[in-house]
Amino acid sequence: MNRIGIIGFGSFGQFIHNFLKPHFNVFVHDTHLPEKIIESTHFQNVTLDEVLDIDLLILCVPVQFLEKTLIDIKDKLKKGTLVIDVSSVKMKPIELMKKHLPQNVDILGTHPLFGPQSGANGIKGLNMVLCPVRLSEAKSRCIYQFLEDELELNLLDRTPEVHDKQMAYVQALTHFIGRAINEMDIPDIEQKTPAYQFLLDIKKNLGKDSLDLFLTIERENPYSDDVLGEFMEELNRLKTLI
Repeated sequence: MNRIGIIGFGSFGQFIHNFLKPHFNVFVHDTHLPEKIIESTHFQNVTLDEVLDIDLLILCVPVQFLEKTLIDIKDKLKKGTLVIDVSSVKMKPIELMKKHLPQNVDILGTHPLFGPQSGANGIKGLNMVLCPVRLSEAKSRCIYQFLEDELELNLLDRTPEVHDKQMAYVQALTHFIGRAINEMDIPDIEQKTPAYQFLLDIKKNLGKDSLDLFLTIERENPYSDDVLGEFMEELNRLKTLI
């Protein structure tokens, strides 16, 4: 495989494009690109039919738009195409891919546990979750080898259920706190403690994430409601003590 197609070229699509283009010919399809992205980013923008002619496709669309994308492409995919998603939740996307994609198409669910902010200084050693659905041994070996040896990522094989249960704490809770801190616009001040610096770091890492990503993390994870409910109960309990 020397070509990769990306469908969806938002902030994360642009981010991973930078790491893929030294190794592959990368082609992008996105019909809603802002003019400033077209002018400032060097990439190969192609039609939907052209991107679907590629044997390895990465879907970089928000979960709330994933089903429409799958319906749009399902009858045009070539036999043996490998379709990869990079959604922040895994149960719903994998369910949708299994529902809509033909049996002769390979499927790999992934979640890179980093993004443009947390990976700003490089992604070497960072975690990436893999949820294989339909994947030949040969393709699996190639994908894992590239991610481990070339990108030097730490790969974690997980079921979609285990992934989402853990991410309800790792992402739903932290992004909820981070969004609140960012909206408060807490100041960087001289009298800060190490604990306060941690809050500033959370603001820095999560504050620029898109609203679509935030809503995906909070709405699409079936376990996030329980975790956030427990958190809000504890906040209210603590407030009564003050």
